[in-house]
Amino acid sequence: MRYQKLIVLSGSIYLLFISSSIFAQRHFAQRYNDDAFSRGTGVLDVGLGIGDSYAYGNGNYTSTPNFIMSYDYGLMFVGPGTISIGGLLSYRGVFYNYTAPSGYYYNQSWLYYIIGVRSAYHWNFTRNRKWDPYFGIMLTYYGLHYNQSSNDPSNNNPANPYYSQSSVNYNSYLSPGFYIGARYLLGNKIGIWLELGYGYTDAALGICVKF
Repeated sequence: MRYQKLIVLSGSIYLLFISSSIFAQRHFAQRYNDDAFSRGTGVLDVGLGIGDSYAYGNGNYTSTPNFIMSYDYGLMFVGPGTISIGGLLSYRGVFYNYTAPSGYYYNQSWLYYIIGVRSAYHWNFTRNRKWDPYFGIMLTYYGLHYNQSSNDPSNNNPANPYYSQSSVNYNSYLSPGFYIGARYLLGNKIGIWLELGYGYTDAALGICVKF
């Protein structure tokens, strides 16, 4: 009699385990089908950024937009959403060009080569298969290359007002950032991408490809 009860109890536990496993598989399968971004999803973003945290004056300063490429991979389900890990590559150039009445020119350039490691939380609260809203944090390395040139023969003279610019040294650095964004799929794989935040750029826009 004791063995019969043990067999019944073991069978009940086994059936409960099988039922919960089937429910979990259906639940995760449903999430895979319903979410534009889920565990195992990879998305490549390519676009341009405007605005930034760099401080430069006006006048003769010009700059390129941020050329951006980023990738996010769905790592795990947490609560109603998915945590992703990924990376970012970006480039931006800032330039100063001035020609004095004497005919001498003074040119400077700051070239930023940007590498970021980032993680985001994707919560599709609309339950729309096309939308992928998310927010995240990022640690960014700014590799900065500075160059100065002039045809002024006295440019290296400390009495020259541009001497301090020719002798300045700019260092590469690390900086944290945060962002919020969304993707909208136009088809099964291709979509558009918008991101706002603080750090390498204030706003970014481009296309995305889902894998």
